[in-house]
Amino acid sequence: MTTQPAPVADDTELLLHEIRDEANSLAHHPVEEIRRLAHVAAEGDSPTTPLLVTLGVIGAVAVILLLMLTVVLLVYYYG
Repeated sequence: MTTQPAPVADDTELLLHEIRDEANSLAHHPVEEIRRLAHVAAEGDSPTTPLLVTLGVIGAVAVILLLMLTVVLLVYYYG
């Protein structure tokens, strides 16, 4: 049984509804959803595209900073 989406009143509610749907899909099927979101961000048609791109950039920067911090701490304590 599928549920019908609630009617959306304005753009803010539409954006929040899409973000909830994206998060729900990401939690249930992460690999497929990441591939789909990369395609959605590349097209740029969705209202969530700026959020997707921002989260992608933040994630990449966080990984780089974490690696740098790891190297610095290893050099400090063992070097």
